[in-house]
Amino acid sequence: MLNREVLTASEAVYNGCQEQPVDVDVSLPDYCPDIQKILKCQVCPAISSCSASGDHLEVEGTYTVRVFYLDSGGMVVRSYEMEDSFLSTISLKRTVENPRIYAYLKMEYVNCRATSPRRLDIHGAFSICARVYGACNVEAVSSVNEESVEELPQNLQYTTGSGCFRQPFTLEDNLELPQGKLPADRILRTQAVCFCKEKTPMADGLQISGEVRLKILYASAEESMPPETMEYTMPFDQEIACDSMTEDSLYSLEVSVSSVTVQVHTDYSGELTTFETHIRLTASVTCYEEQQKSILQDAYSRTCELTLTKKQQEIESLKQLFSDTCTHKFSIEGESPITKVLDLWNETCTVSGTVENGELKFSGKMNICVLAVNAENTPFYFERTTEFSLSKAFEGTGTIQCTAQVLLTDLSYHLTDAGIDLRAELAITAQLYEQKTINLITDAALDESKPKVLDHTAALSLYFASQEENLWSIARTYCSSLSAIRKENDLPEDATSASGMLLIPM
Repeated sequence: MLNREVLTASEAVYNGCQEQPVDVDVSLPDYCPDIQKILKCQVCPAISSCSASGDHLEVEGTYTVRVFYLDSGGMVVRSYEMEDSFLSTISLKRTVENPRIYAYLKMEYVNCRATSPRRLDIHGAFSICARVYGACNVEAVSSVNEESVEELPQNLQYTTGSGCFRQPFTLEDNLELPQGKLPADRILRTQAVCFCKEKTPMADGLQISGEVRLKILYASAEESMPPETMEYTMPFDQEIACDSMTEDSLYSLEVSVSSVTVQVHTDYSGELTTFETHIRLTASVTCYEEQQKSILQDAYSRTCELTLTKKQQEIESLKQLFSDTCTHKFSIEGESPITKVLDLWNETCTVSGTVENGELKFSGKMNICVLAVNAENTPFYFERTTEFSLSKAFEGTGTIQCTAQVLLTDLSYHLTDAGIDLRAELAITAQLYEQKTINLITDAALDESKPKVLDHTAALSLYFASQEENLWSIARTYCSSLSAIRKENDLPEDATSASGMLLIPM
């Protein structure tokens, strides 16, 4: 009697953050000089894998603790670095099959103090944030196979996630110092940023190509010489396996740097001029599928009672994939005059997006870190926070949820008498989701023991409709046929409303 459609929707199983503590007691190895002053302590976490098992989400990764300090002489920058792993388990509200997992890390705080010239006490925390979606299949009545039943169909169009794929890969190379540069004695800091330039979808996969821009801060064996920075570009080509991918698939891609390892090696002449580099990257791909379903919005019987069972269902549909760039110019001042910048980088960069009054608004923060030298040729460190924003016109109605990401693609600077003028190039991507609440008919039952009492003394009834009244409601009230009303009144086949006098076939 009933025909049904299965609606596949996305249900948010988890959306939140869980704090991961960092407690480290460090004893400097013999090759590290004593500490006179701590300049900077960093904790850099990275996700290696995340998976849902039963009603739990497991996030595994590593975090790197990096400490910059001045040695006992107070004039030479040193660094110490260590790595540790973490495994966090997050409870979900139900078991999820084929989940879509979006996970990222957010640094909360870090405190570092020297308990002696060779011991460090480090306490901090970072948050493991995740959104987990599971497929939710709901049956809805699409038609009633009964001659006496009038049906009002509705066409649903929405876009839902069909698969989420994470694939790690490694980039390796031996990078050479150019002629004229002093041989490297030790690595002080590394930073890598990944850029995807080409993306080609294909059957069951995605072909990507791009480059990693690597920055290395290193020191030579001549302690009188300040540290130097080198920048390298490392290209890559990689195929990402995606089972649900086709050449016409709608998808989003993020390639992130999981870890960077750089070691100094000798060249053919025995000089320390080679950087042996290993970079671990993770590609995350989310595929989307357009759904088109025809289901019943309403129904009634012309002859007897028809009982409808209804249900409200939340549906999240991808509205738009957003991508744009912006330039942010700003100035910062140090605690003392700067004669030379040894290194300058962005530690954290966050962004959030909202839709308000026909505008898509992004706002974010950057934490700029500066390692510099003052007039007395003494290295010092400071950091400043700056805010940026971007607004774009947005067409759309309803409840929109925005998930945004930002990547600092370039950071340039110019020394001034007052401090530093900076120019940041930012790439912002976002996924815009529309939240819909739809009414579903999950069951329909005819009760022939309750026939409708109809007036058959007249073939037609006169009805005066006002202000484009709904034809379906009129037909339902009189237990007539919508198509018959249109035919009797010479209305178009797709007419849904009318005004004035109407003839209602009885």
